[in-house]
Amino acid sequence: MSSVISLGLVAATSLLLITGCSRDSSLETKNTPSASPSDIPTDTATDTATDTPTPMGSATALSSIDAVTVTGDFNSGAPTIDAPYPFVVDTTQCKTLVAGTGPAVIADAPVEINYVGINASTGVTFDSSWSKGAPIDNYANGFVPGFNQCLASATEGSRILMLITSDDGYGPDGNTDAGINPGDTMLFVVDVLIAGVDTPSGPALATGNQWVTVTDDSGVPAATVNPGQTPPSSVQTTVLIQGQGKPVTADDTLVVNFFTMDFATGQYIENSFTDGNGPQGGALSDMIPGWRTALVGQPIGSRVLIIVPPDQAYPKGNATPSVAPNTTLVCIIDIQFAFIQGASATQ
Repeated sequence: MSSVISLGLVAATSLLLITGCSRDSSLETKNTPSASPSDIPTDTATDTATDTPTPMGSATALSSIDAVTVTGDFNSGAPTIDAPYPFVVDTTQCKTLVAGTGPAVIADAPVEINYVGINASTGVTFDSSWSKGAPIDNYANGFVPGFNQCLASATEGSRILMLITSDDGYGPDGNTDAGINPGDTMLFVVDVLIAGVDTPSGPALATGNQWVTVTDDSGVPAATVNPGQTPPSSVQTTVLIQGQGKPVTADDTLVVNFFTMDFATGQYIENSFTDGNGPQGGALSDMIPGWRTALVGQPIGSRVLIIVPPDQAYPKGNATPSVAPNTTLVCIIDIQFAFIQGASATQ
């Protein structure tokens, strides 16, 4: 829809990211949903790092991640970390401190996290979403390699401890702007707040309704108006696949795959599944009224069929995309991700 904008969670000042979305962080590496997210770790140093880390002497080789202790409840504020600084590790190590019961993190799908990053070779905290006051959103494989590795086995609601080698972090050049020198080990504690999906995930509930039949070809849906049907006068919502993630709220920004079709002619108007642009993002409050009505309360991972009468879409028509006045729309929407822009880090 004209209110949905192109994705690419854009990194602001995030150290962990290698390029991507962020609300102001530093771990990322990949372009991510950009509807308004902004804060993840990337190649860009954040201003949370100290200008000159205090030398702590020769770092020792840490053999076990169990030497690091973390206290504090999941997503209740920055955790307390006790570790034998300065130290390095020769292999990246991951430990689940709290096992979440939500959906699994998917590499090609968005994720929302809170985290704190410490240079284990100096004991200096160089980045923290908690100190910035908001979590970050990015694709789960959009961080430095060791971070991606530890996220790969996580689920929504998990707290993960990560010890990341220099090779799996910023490599031979380090990240001097963040106070991370070549050879330094990074320590992260990460809370996985929301795990998005790349395709619908959950029970299949329907293949359409009395007006429309929906088919699926390798993950790409198509719709056909049933013979003899007249368009409904009110918004009709049919859940085709029931997602298992967080329900959408009216204040959320969404990442979706979708298409729209003219009920009367059967002609497609927009189709992010096939147009090459991929999933799109935008604030639900900016979308057409029919979408706002239908999508609130639908869980992440759902596929939803919506029939939208003209007064809930474009009663006077629309230029881009081109929609004639008084057009009833048929929409199929895959909800990949939903988050509240600028949410508190202790949400």
